[in-house]
Amino acid sequence: MNNTLTLKFDPNTIEHLGISLYSKLPSVLSELVSNSWDADADKISIHFYDRDGKKEIVYKDDGVGMSFDELNDKFLLIGRNRRKDPQERITQKSRPVIGKKGLGKLSVFGICDVIEIESVQNGKRNYFQMKLMDIKSSNGSYNPTLLCPKDSQTDKANGTTLHLKSIRRKSGFDLTDLAISLSKKFLIFDILKLEMSLNDGELTIVTNELKFASFEEQFRWPFPNELDAEYENHLNVKGFVITTLTPIKDTEMSGIYLVSRGKIVNTASFYGLRDNDQFHSYVTGYLEVDFIDDFDEDVISTDRHSLNWENDKTKELQVYLQNVIRKIGNEWKKKRAEVKKVDIKTETNLDIDEWQMKLPTYERDLSERIIRPILTNPRLETDKSSEIIKNVIDKFDNSTFKEYADKISGISSEDQLPELLHLIEDWKAIESKQFRDISVSRVEVIKQFEEYLDNDTKEVPTLHNFLKKFSWLLDPRILEFKDEVRYSQLLKETYPDELLEEKDRRIDFLCSNALGEILYVIEIKRSSYEVDLKAIDQAFAYKSFLVEKYASQTGFSKVVCFVVGGSKSGETVFKNREINYYNAGDVFVKTYVELLEQSKEYHKEFIDAYDSHTLSGKKK
Repeated sequence: MNNTLTLKFDPNTIEHLGISLYSKLPSVLSELVSNSWDADADKISIHFYDRDGKKEIVYKDDGVGMSFDELNDKFLLIGRNRRKDPQERITQKSRPVIGKKGLGKLSVFGICDVIEIESVQNGKRNYFQMKLMDIKSSNGSYNPTLLCPKDSQTDKANGTTLHLKSIRRKSGFDLTDLAISLSKKFLIFDILKLEMSLNDGELTIVTNELKFASFEEQFRWPFPNELDAEYENHLNVKGFVITTLTPIKDTEMSGIYLVSRGKIVNTASFYGLRDNDQFHSYVTGYLEVDFIDDFDEDVISTDRHSLNWENDKTKELQVYLQNVIRKIGNEWKKKRAEVKKVDIKTETNLDIDEWQMKLPTYERDLSERIIRPILTNPRLETDKSSEIIKNVIDKFDNSTFKEYADKISGISSEDQLPELLHLIEDWKAIESKQFRDISVSRVEVIKQFEEYLDNDTKEVPTLHNFLKKFSWLLDPRILEFKDEVRYSQLLKETYPDELLEEKDRRIDFLCSNALGEILYVIEIKRSSYEVDLKAIDQAFAYKSFLVEKYASQTGFSKVVCFVVGGSKSGETVFKNREINYYNAGDVFVKTYVELLEQSKEYHKEFIDAYDSHTLSGKKK
């Protein structure tokens, strides 16, 4: 009977497949978790100790354990592929085994120099120690040190415990990071419970969901999915792909993991697809592709971080993944656009759908081609998107803009956003030029106005008609006129004839602003007339009369009076009254010179702005 445990190997194997391949703690622990899963464990506990600079790890599971012969013939046999034995491909609990290459046992030597293994099976305990330096100095056959007699009787429950000592690690143990790392590597923690502690402190639980805790899910695509039904295994692909509300900061989670038998076989990737619209920053997921374990060729790398994509079968899988990701990306853009459209309506009361439905079919299609890239671009937040779309809507009644918009509508993907913004900026130049052209023509009007003043032209009909035609000289907001509205009868009822200086007293003309909310009352005097107290009080009386008689009927909310003359009275009472009317927004006294200078200054700003824009464009 053999009472000696023996590990047979080429010493270089330990160096290449242990220390080099498994130098990171999460990778080492994931190999131990795989072994526990294959041993039908229901619970794993990992206790980390870091005291006085000395670090140790105690790993324990409640699996079936191993007998002395199993330790010798299976556990200590490097490179044993248990899947070749049909009876060992499925565990007693019907779990497809994860372990395949028989190298996981070497992983512990990637982080420590000494390991003690205790395994209990059916009341028999075996406990031994292995030292890395002794293994490396052996001639290819190494006998672990037994720490108890073979198959010692015990009351302990079945399971295996590994005590990792002489750990080559200077940094401390961050259990939160370790838990997240382990969560990323498996989809089995709904069945297998894993808990960890540091120095016997508070427990940290590893779950499948822990990997997704750092971001907020927005949309989900479950699998099996008909996104690419042509792939022969599309119904055997299980799992999900999700997109997030904001970009994924954890770069390890950006992309889609592939999983076989509950453990990753390919880290997050996009499988050769380029990212043209920032979609890759928002997508993650886990797809179970267990069928790859049935391929004739072993396509899983030793570290289970990638597949062999040169295999014909994996190439077909790669094409399938590319098609799926591409189609999810298109659906994602549409979903994001609809959400952003709702957000814009909620935050700004801008109903894009309602506006588009009122457009003719051609214009509706054109507006959609312009607005869609704005809505789907993830780099544009709701407020910025709303600002740009409002800018488009405000200009859509302009036929020149619609012609220019054909260029903008040719932009179909978000990577062309700089071009879109550049075109919109170009439109500002077009608008500026339009305003400049208007301003230049208005300068000619101002010059004519100045000539009338120099000649002391009577207010009626010349100045009257001139100001009526070019109302912007009075106030740039005035838009439309109600010509020569006579209030003779109404004024007679309110103001007796004997109190009126002029026969058939009238308001020179009425006009409203763009929204029709303000009614302007214009009183025009000769360029030699001095506006006095009686003139502004009369204007205020007109304002009060109109508000009382007509405000509720016509819908205007305010009446503003202008009295235009050649000069203003110097009396103290007049000055005080003018200030009061001005502050209340009721009556404004303007001299012709003031109107002239005001108009020159107002339109000079348009010309200067355009010239400045043109100059800066040339510099670029």
